[in-house]
Amino acid sequence: MYKLTDAKRAVNSINHIIQEANNYLIDLTKDSILEELELTENQKEKLEQVLFNIKDKIAFNNLLTIIQDKKKRKNINRKPSEYNMFIKNNIQKVREDNPELNNKEALSKCAELWRESKKKNEKNEKNEKNEKNEKNEKNVN
Repeated sequence: MYKLTDAKRAVNSINHIIQEANNYLIDLTKDSILEELELTENQKEKLEQVLFNIKDKIAFNNLLTIIQDKKKRKNINRKPSEYNMFIKNNIQKVREDNPELNNKEALSKCAELWRESKKKNEKNEKNEKNEKNEKNEKNVN
């Protein structure tokens, strides 16, 4: 199994290759422009500045940064699950009832309570369904 650091290393290597290729293309473009056009020294300096700014923008928008930004944007709209809400609402009570528990143990205790409450809810839903079915059968008869 690959580690996150290995993936980051690979992305950085790919990013370096892409950046070198982009710099090479910009340098080729600059050389072509200088060969084809007769520019004054002021125009040449301006061209150098523009191309340097392009290289700088390319370097700033590297692959790893783009991936991390997309990852951050994806998680913004995520709503808390029922489990998250249950933990949020019950963790304080568990800590008050069991002050000797550390965070991990308190969360484990909450998770246990979640499982139990989920089982109770499933049983209640089944019972309600059965009761409705029985009432429907009586009404039909």
